[in-house]
Amino acid sequence: MAKDHDGEVPLLSHTNQQQEDDNTVRALRLSSSSSDTLTDENEQDDIELHHELEHSRHYTYSIEEEKALVRRLDRRLLVFAMFGNLIKTMDNTNISNAYISGMEEDLNIQGKQYNWMTVLFWAGYLLMQIPSNIILSRFRPSCYLPFLEIIWCILTLSMACVQSVTAVYCIRFLLGAFEAGFYPGIVFLVGTWYSHKELGKRNAWITIFGSLGGALSGVIQAILLKLADGFLGISGWRWLFVFDGLITFFLAYFGYKYLPDYPSTTSWLSPKEKDLAVLRLDKEGRETKQSNTLKTRQLLHSLLFNKYIYFLVLGWTLLFLAVGGAHVLGIIAKKVGYDAITANLFTSPDMVISMLAGLGNGYLSDYFRTRIWCLIAPLSLSVLGFSLLAAFVQPFGVFYFAYIIMHAGLSATSPVAMTWASEIMQESVELRALAIAIMNSSSSSMYTWAPLVLWPVTDAPRYCKWKNI
Repeated sequence: MAKDHDGEVPLLSHTNQQQEDDNTVRALRLSSSSSDTLTDENEQDDIELHHELEHSRHYTYSIEEEKALVRRLDRRLLVFAMFGNLIKTMDNTNISNAYISGMEEDLNIQGKQYNWMTVLFWAGYLLMQIPSNIILSRFRPSCYLPFLEIIWCILTLSMACVQSVTAVYCIRFLLGAFEAGFYPGIVFLVGTWYSHKELGKRNAWITIFGSLGGALSGVIQAILLKLADGFLGISGWRWLFVFDGLITFFLAYFGYKYLPDYPSTTSWLSPKEKDLAVLRLDKEGRETKQSNTLKTRQLLHSLLFNKYIYFLVLGWTLLFLAVGGAHVLGIIAKKVGYDAITANLFTSPDMVISMLAGLGNGYLSDYFRTRIWCLIAPLSLSVLGFSLLAAFVQPFGVFYFAYIIMHAGLSATSPVAMTWASEIMQESVELRALAIAIMNSSSSSMYTWAPLVLWPVTDAPRYCKWKNI
């Protein structure tokens, strides 16, 4: 393709005459072709270039400028999304680390009270996911998402001060409500900025940082038990909530300062960068602009008559019903005889392997431009893991191996599934936001009853109902 003296591909204004556009396309293509006739591949490129000419403004851009825009997004949006998911996972799983590190004895937790703490968290999470994503699609993400983090920072710090099970119940419910908007919100926002060839690996990075949060939570709790237990008269498990709350505050500040809004409205982008950001997604048919005039009735009608939404919701729900038991590994290790520090450390290798599986599968799905096979393969691995889990608790080494391959397969599936959803539900910003929220709400609904039925601590270490389902 011919370039100007700066190496840029000219993109003409839509106000030019159609004949001038056609001549430009033809001239650009003929100047780069070494043959007298165009191949089918070049004809397809003509169509794509003509599409760019029709939808661009009066700016020009080069491939290097596009790469620079993506790098800038990675430094701001992707960094916020990755570390936000890491901290969210830490805030979600720290209750299990605290439970096996002295919280059970200090608060005199009995029977299924621990499971109710989990259930109430997911009840708040379920309640607010859909409203939160609707709010996000109508307002500025750079303000709304950091606001959620500030609130859950305060609530996490409050967990360090609890003196009763009732107080834990209340805080966990509110924590779930304010954490609810983060993951579906950030997946929605990432899908509003990145193209098909970029989205799978970015969602994989976000997911593996969530797994890293689970791994770090166990390591941090082990360190705090060793070094800070009793410091200033505060138990080690309480220091974990202090640590998690403080890092949440710093991330909220980063988000408020650097997080983008939408491609056409982000204040720290130049007009030329905004045009490029919109054009990249417009070529793929993905809407990036808010449509505040869209009626709720229209939105619900589009959703209900979308042939993909039911499959997406069912698949995502079953996936998370299976992966929900991944947080009980530390409890199982303690019940079979390991001390609290060792039980916490057992969770870390599992999380790291799951993290690498998710990252690798995300890159493969982008490289081969396929989503379906990158869902089938890891799910098959998880089936093998569950089959072994149903048969073994002792020896613990066999159980641990089965647990790792089960969790790795499920973790590898997660980023690809959400990437697929972002690509399928692309005709409007509001529809994509609502669909992602419904998927997560449906999966969250499983946690309002599954911990009591499938993972009651009284069933540890076998958890027969969970493994057999």
